[in-house]
Amino acid sequence: MIRYFISDLHLSDKRPDLIRAFAQMTEELIQRHEETELYILGDFYEAWIGDDFQADWNTQVENALATLSQSGIALYFLHGNRDFLIGSAWLDRVGATLIHEQTLLPLNNTSVLLTHGDEYCLEDTEYQAFRKTVRSTAWQEQILSLPLEQRLALAAQLRNDSKSMAAEKSISIMDVTESAVGDSLNLLHCKTVIHGHTHRPEVHKVHDYLRCVLGDWDEFIWLARIEGDIYTQRKASVTEFIQNGLNGLKEAHRERLL
Repeated sequence: MIRYFISDLHLSDKRPDLIRAFAQMTEELIQRHEETELYILGDFYEAWIGDDFQADWNTQVENALATLSQSGIALYFLHGNRDFLIGSAWLDRVGATLIHEQTLLPLNNTSVLLTHGDEYCLEDTEYQAFRKTVRSTAWQEQILSLPLEQRLALAAQLRNDSKSMAAEKSISIMDVTESAVGDSLNLLHCKTVIHGHTHRPEVHKVHDYLRCVLGDWDEFIWLARIEGDIYTQRKASVTEFIQNGLNGLKEAHRERLL
């Protein structure tokens, strides 16, 4: 069994190159005829305003996902801070199974904690207050009751506000609080976490655990995998990936799971 992990693709009509690369990735995974699972750990879209939103550019994305799941590759999705409004209709259309924040993935001799990662950014108190609001059922139901035009305008406003806030904050404030990561791993008796959100791909050895940070899709295409007890993450420039596909990915990180 090979398990693949991606996050922070931020797909939108502004990045047709990333949409093309993602569709190509799914096609090649199918062609490999391996026993495979794909985990999307949040921020798959730049923004999601509800499952009733249908756009021409997203048809290719959903078709790629549906073809992937129909081929027998198990597809799992976890909400991020950009796509927390994805619901059951979208999951049904693409054939994905929803997994929740801080899901334990059992492996042969160990387990890995999967999450988006934004819940660990505790020093960014302004963001945590915003996160608490938008993750509430009441707020989401209120937003989804609005006409599409209003939701589109709100999504644009939230993206602009997010960029403005990020520009005013230090890098350390927007990174995870390591003690929070350690606390959750200790609580779950787990030694490895895989997350995205911070856009700082790396494998951190902290005390007695591993923190594997997935790469964001922008200048590079990133794909992580677990095979046996080995975690690897590979990358390629967008142009190189479109030219050479999965074979163009070069190893950036490798670590044996704890």
